[in-house]
Amino acid sequence: MNSEIKNELHKLIDNCDNELLLSEARSLLESKEIKDWWDELTDEDKNLVLESEAEYEKGNFISHEKLMQQFETWKKK
Repeated sequence: MNSEIKNELHKLIDNCDNELLLSEARSLLESKEIKDWWDELTDEDKNLVLESEAEYEKGNFISHEKLMQQFETWKKK
């Protein structure tokens, strides 16, 4: 086990005042089973993610910055 990581976590927890975050961290640490988000998706959602990745690899996307520029242009119309 990596004691450095444990020490860092101890410090973060000691300095955290957010009860919700602490509660979530506790639930995660107490969990016996680690769930992969992929396994919780429906087959349809998995296919959409795979299609999106394929489109990205082909270069069929626009950056967030470009989208925001287009949005600003559309708002002015």
